Amino acid sequence: MDTHIARQPIFDTHTQVYGYELLFRNGRHNAMPEEMDGDRATSQLLSSSFFTIGIDTLTNGKYAFINFTEKLINTGIPSLFPWKQTVIEVLETVPATAEVIRALTVARAKGYTVALDDFVLDAASSPFLDVADIIKVDLLDTPAHKVEALAHSAREKGITLLAEKVESKEVFTWASELGFTLFQGYFFCRPEIISGKEIPADSLTLLRLVAEINRTDVDVEAVERLVVTDVAIVFKLLSHLNSAWYGLKAPVSSLREALRMLGLDEVRRLVGLIAMGNISAGVPTELLRVSAVRGRLCELAVGRSSLRTDPTELFTLGIFSLIDTILHRPMEEVLSRLPLSPATVAALTRGTGPQAPFLRFAKAFEQGQWDEMAREARTVDLPERHIGKIITDTLSWNQGLPV
Repeated sequence: MDTHIARQPIFDTHTQVYGYELLFRNGRHNAMPEEMDGDRATSQLLSSSFFTIGIDTLTNGKYAFINFTEKLINTGIPSLFPWKQTVIEVLETVPATAEVIRALTVARAKGYTVALDDFVLDAASSPFLDVADIIKVDLLDTPAHKVEALAHSAREKGITLLAEKVESKEVFTWASELGFTLFQGYFFCRPEIISGKEIPADSLTLLRLVAEINRTDVDVEAVERLVVTDVAIVFKLLSHLNSAWYGLKAPVSSLREALRMLGLDEVRRLVGLIAMGNISAGVPTELLRVSAVRGRLCELAVGRSSLRTDPTELFTLGIFSLIDTILHRPMEEVLSRLPLSPATVAALTRGTGPQAPFLRFAKAFEQGQWDEMAREARTVDLPERHIGKIITDTLSWNQGLPV
């Protein structure tokens, strides 16, 4: 059975990743198909996360927030998985029975972190406050006065507050002022344009380098000629290749050797990501990871689709898809100064053209919008049976990135 897993980042107050909530989909159905109950869905998610894909691949060593049903909690299933990485997320449908409270107490004694999903405080749910480490509050669906009251109760108990559906910097600031210290949502991807801000010359040079090395007509000699002019990029590339992640038997000492061992495409990807990292100093690292995942998803997807174009163009599409957020400048302004194809520019600025469905496909993955992923896949004749493999390969590749 084809299983798809997505993840949504959870940030601390410094917009550093604290963990990821894992989202599940089975076969051709939505996250929770009618014939699949919560117990089975979570069991398959755990099986895929820890045994098939690998939890480190999914979370980069951070916490994994996983929904657990009443039955799974009461039977002690969470204790089968490592306490240092597993956050037991108690679904809002779980009642605060004596058996559930006892099971969560035992889990916490073993070191597990307990989070309450979409928590609403009332007489029936109040016993959960004695066994919770984290309370998740949906800021879109919860009235402001109830958010404030719940925040007050949580602070009195010393419980960490996690704000869900934080979609703007304004909401992030408001939640921070109420005492929330963890945040889930895509506020960090929203471009914040700063009027009068110029694109730094060194950033523009690096962007042009990324665009040039990803041109469809570039060859090994051209990449070497372009990259060798930036000593910092060459140093970071060689340092990364000689790290324990690659486990090479002999050290790589030159760019030409790297090209020979890894091939043109992988070196282009790594150089592009290193350059983007140099450009994006001061912005959340997760922005680079999201850009990289988008790029790799688009690149792998086009290879299975009916669109006949160089996959490298689709990788470029993905890694440039957040450049307005990274540079705090309008997308049109940034792209006007780069040698990108008209199809890539159209997809990034207007959401149109043959490449646009692939970017929408990647964005739908981030949100766990499986129906939308399938819809975009159909528009480019990408068989749905390939989507699971595309996701798994992307996340495995993403784990070893130099960002």
